[in-house]
Formats: sequence, structure tokens, C-alpha cells
Amino acid sequence: MRWLKLFATLLSNAALATAQCAMCKANVIASGDTSLANGLRMGILLLMAMPYLIVGTIAFAVYLYHRRSLRIKMEN
Repeated sequence: MRWLKLFATLLSNAALATAQCAMCKANVIASGDTSLANGLRMGILLLMAMPYLIVGTIAFAVYLYHRRSLRIKMEN
């Protein structure tokens, strides 16, 4: 259950995820295009969230498999 709380905390803390490398940030500021900056931030969030979603899905599937096998052992 602790890993679920940690996972939720990491995903909910979007302020840390909106950071950009200095070169990218300088180029976006120089262009003056706010939609480009928003797109760059959303891309960073997407790239950050995907590994967590994949690992979380696999961990949830393993948890369900383990729980199902325990239930079958208890019934026999």
C-alpha cells in the first residue's frame, strides 16, 4: 500500500515535472510562443508518467495473480 501512496504523490506533484532543460527553456522564452511552452511541459509530463503507468500496471497484474492463487489455495 505504501508504493501506491508514493506513486500518487509523484504523479500529483506536477510542479517538479514542469521543469525544462536550460537550453529548451531559453529557446521557448525567446520565441515568445506560450502554446509551445505548454506543449513542451505536457510532453515532459507524458514522458515522466509513462514508465510509472507501465510498472504500475504490471505490479497490479502480479498482485491480482498472487491474490487469485491464494484464494484458490484457500478453497482447496
